[in-house]
Amino acid sequence: MGNELTIISEFLASLESPANNQGNPTHNANPESLSSTERFVLTAADPMTVGTNEDRLNQVISAKFEAGLLKPYNYISSYTKLQAWMETHMSPASRTRILNVMGLFRPRFQWVAQRLTDMDLVLVEEAFERMLLEYDRVFSSMGIPSCLWRRTGEIWKCNKEFAQLVGLSMDELKDGRLSIYELMSEESAVNYWEKYGNIAFDAGQKAILTSCVLKKPDEDRESAAARTVKEGVNCCFSFTIRRDRYSIPIIIAGNFLPAGE
Repeated sequence: MGNELTIISEFLASLESPANNQGNPTHNANPESLSSTERFVLTAADPMTVGTNEDRLNQVISAKFEAGLLKPYNYISSYTKLQAWMETHMSPASRTRILNVMGLFRPRFQWVAQRLTDMDLVLVEEAFERMLLEYDRVFSSMGIPSCLWRRTGEIWKCNKEFAQLVGLSMDELKDGRLSIYELMSEESAVNYWEKYGNIAFDAGQKAILTSCVLKKPDEDRESAAARTVKEGVNCCFSFTIRRDRYSIPIIIAGNFLPAGE
C-alpha cells in the first residue's frame, strides 16, 4: 500500500509541476504514450462511467495489476519459511505430524493452482485486502484478543488486546513479520496445524474451538521449551477460516481468551 501511495503522490505532483503546465500535460497525452503507472492513476481517478460497479472495479484492478502495484502473494516462500522454522524449533516427531497434515491438502492446492492465471491470483489477493478492511471495525469494537493470519500462518493484523497478551507491539504483529505458529508452544502449533488441515477444504466447516499456549517468539527449540514453562499463557482458542472464490482458505481469524479469565 505504501508503494502505491508513493507512486500516486509522485505522479500527481508531476502533473502540478511548472514543466507540465507549460508543455503538453500528461493528462492530455495520448493514452498509448502513458506508462502503466500513469494509466493506473488516471483509471483510478476517473474509471469508466458505463457498466456495473463490479465492471468499474475490475477495470481499476486490471490497471493496478498492469502497473505492478498488485501482485499474487508468494506462498512458496511462506512454506519455505515454515519448513526452516520447524527445523530449528520442533522435534522430528512434531515436524512429521505437521508435514503429514500438509501432505493431505497439498494435492488440492496444486489442482487449483494449475487452473488459475496470474490475474485470478491477483483478484484473490484483492479479496484478501478487502477482508482485512472488514475486520478493522470488528477489532475496534471487541475486547477479546484477536488476530488474522494467512493460510501459511503469517499474521497480518491484530487488535491491541492480542498484542498485550503476547507482550509485543502491534507493529511487530502486522504484514507478516511474525507467524502465528511462532507464538505457540510446540504442542500447540502441532495441534493447530492438525485441526486446520482437517477442515481446510471442508466447505461445511469453518470454525474450530480448541486451546493453546501462547508465548513470545524464540530463537531455537531449547529456549522455546524453557520460555513456555516460564511465560506461556494458556488460552481457550477458536479460529475461523475465510475462503476465497475457489474455496481455498485465504484468511484465518483467531480469538484467544486467557484461561484464567
